[in-house]
Amino acid sequence: MINVIGRVVDENGTKLPDLAVQAIGDWLLTSKVLKEDKTDSAGQFVLQVPEIQGFDDIPRPFNLRILNPITKRALIKDRELNGVDKNQNLGDIKVNSADAAGLLVTNGTGFAEYVSEGNAIKLLVDGVEAFGQVADEIKRAKKTINLTQLFFALPPKFQHEIGKEEPALIFRFNPDLTAVDPLLTGQPTPVPRAATNDERPERLLVKAAVAQRKIKVLLNEPSISFPEGIFYVAVLGTLAVGLGAEAAIALVALLGLGLPFFPIALAFALLGFRKLIKTLDDNTNVDEAQKYFLAAITDSLPVVPSIHVRGFRQRLPKDGVFHCKMMITDEETTECRAVIMGSPFGQRYYDSLLHTIIDPARGTNSAEAVHDLSVGVAGPAARDLYDSFVFFWNEDLEGGKLQNSGPVPPAQPPGDDPICKVQVVRTCNGTRFNKLNGKSEKGILEGYLRAFAAADHYIYLENQYFTDSVITEGLVGALKNKDKPNLQVILVVPIKPDVPTYPLVQACRIKQIREAGGDRVGVFTRWAYEENPPSPWTIPWVAPVYIHAKGGVVDDSWATVGSANLDGLSLDYNLLMSPLAFGETTATELNVNIIPPSKGEVTEFALQMRKRLFAEHLGLVDPLTLQPNPEHPDLKHDRTFNWLKDLWRPRAKAALDHVKAGKKAALNGFVLEYPKEDGGCLDTPRKHLKALGVNTDLRKGVVRPITGTRKFLFKDGLWDRTLEREDFKGALP
Repeated sequence: MINVIGRVVDENGTKLPDLAVQAIGDWLLTSKVLKEDKTDSAGQFVLQVPEIQGFDDIPRPFNLRILNPITKRALIKDRELNGVDKNQNLGDIKVNSADAAGLLVTNGTGFAEYVSEGNAIKLLVDGVEAFGQVADEIKRAKKTINLTQLFFALPPKFQHEIGKEEPALIFRFNPDLTAVDPLLTGQPTPVPRAATNDERPERLLVKAAVAQRKIKVLLNEPSISFPEGIFYVAVLGTLAVGLGAEAAIALVALLGLGLPFFPIALAFALLGFRKLIKTLDDNTNVDEAQKYFLAAITDSLPVVPSIHVRGFRQRLPKDGVFHCKMMITDEETTECRAVIMGSPFGQRYYDSLLHTIIDPARGTNSAEAVHDLSVGVAGPAARDLYDSFVFFWNEDLEGGKLQNSGPVPPAQPPGDDPICKVQVVRTCNGTRFNKLNGKSEKGILEGYLRAFAAADHYIYLENQYFTDSVITEGLVGALKNKDKPNLQVILVVPIKPDVPTYPLVQACRIKQIREAGGDRVGVFTRWAYEENPPSPWTIPWVAPVYIHAKGGVVDDSWATVGSANLDGLSLDYNLLMSPLAFGETTATELNVNIIPPSKGEVTEFALQMRKRLFAEHLGLVDPLTLQPNPEHPDLKHDRTFNWLKDLWRPRAKAALDHVKAGKKAALNGFVLEYPKEDGGCLDTPRKHLKALGVNTDLRKGVVRPITGTRKFLFKDGLWDRTLEREDFKGALP
């Protein structure tokens, strides 16, 4: 047995009680907590650590870790201790007070960056609001427009006459959209969208550039890394051409036998390599954007617009994905503003608060409706966001780098949008960014864990993915905190995350938090209902709404919105890719955190965010407009109110009863509770509804589960002739 003693203090020598102290034994593929203690009122701890014997009977070293006792967030870098000395007195161990407590993210540096007061923050719910805000900011810009995006849907080719282009993405419809069905008679004359005054992002940017605004666009550009990419070429390439897992295993065996078999392996690999490269090319719009805007520049001569489009090269599997989506304007002036978007530039993400099953505004997208979150920013934080843009833009440049110089926008006066203290937080891979010197930023994860530890009343999360183990453990720790027996966790997720392995992992994580919190945990999925479907169907339609949002609220006090999902790729460690890479694999992400003036103090933004999202998801609408009503009486309760017992679960049950009865009456925005068993296998609407007791029999069912809707052709102003798709998976026993 090894006795380890020490005392934990802050930078001023103040003792730090009630911190968790662990001795961790690390092995090649796993680690184990050998012993755990808690610092006492004097900051002292005692660990009696079992010896770790190696294969050669030599005692192995172990690590000392100091953590937040609730969420197990590490407060200092692990300290390696030898496994030989039986008695080890470590003396004082310093933990910076800023690293140990509070809501401000420090990334383990002892101080918080990108924090500012006096910011006007505008919550943008769903694509209609977000895309509309982006359009407004492009038109408002006086000098510069800086844009980062995951992808950017563009017309196939630039045309001088806009009426000859085929629209790919529309931010606003002018005149209003009229859907004409070619299968019906007596319809109005269709209005081709190419000939209208619709606001389209590429045309807004071209117009701004012609008016002498300087435009920079940075897009995700996936490629193959080395040496990890060799694995893709040699093994995954064979899978891509359909040779199957056995062929891939055989190929690995051949590679292991040496050079004589390399030509055989290479022949197999090159077949799949072509497919792999094509797939990567299909997932970036860099070439298309460069060609489109170059044609626009040429067409504008003798005026020479300034539009610079670049790809942010992400070498897979090592670098993850450039997932940050934002726009910053006029950083050279005190009127710098920004929009942080949850959505890529694709028409699928154009959706309204009502999330109707059939909506021509979603264009040729035939998948389910999408719910998302974004924010507009005015004030000093916009300058911090531009600093991140400079950080991203300069990374791969040898010369001609952008400068961070420029005025800081002043604090904003009171107005329509809440005035907030803000911190900009990021996830950045230390091996991708030279400036980080190999140490990754995981500020978004840290922000969530700090908020979980501070939560007293409720934690509300809505996210596309819920698969991260550290987030799950943080929630479990908060729920098990005996000092907060009434803490509730409310989670809204899609029924089927769009990564193949994620549905089962999500179900596992949900099971963990349910076991920790019991009925204090509520997990819900979002749905849409059409009580009067078009002929020839007579029974109501039910379809899921895909949750693409990345946001959270705690206690009407702290809030976050941005690009980061609650999975390893966005936060800390990509479970899918990391086994194929040397080192961790994370995406490039950015969130905006709303910080209360003091712990637990209500902020107007967090309160507004909770009310707006609860109103939309629970169908609390204005009876005249049928729009979600954030001032609904059911949302005006204080912190003693039990949101799950007295609002979410009754609303979900009432909605389920409505669906079970197949009522021919409106159901405006509703959630259903995530099934208790086998949620990861219930990945289609029919299976999900059936597990909740809804009669979905093909002949006697009361509702029709919809898995895909009709496409609308912007170019022609017509519905596609293909009708809606019913979900038949799981229809038969």
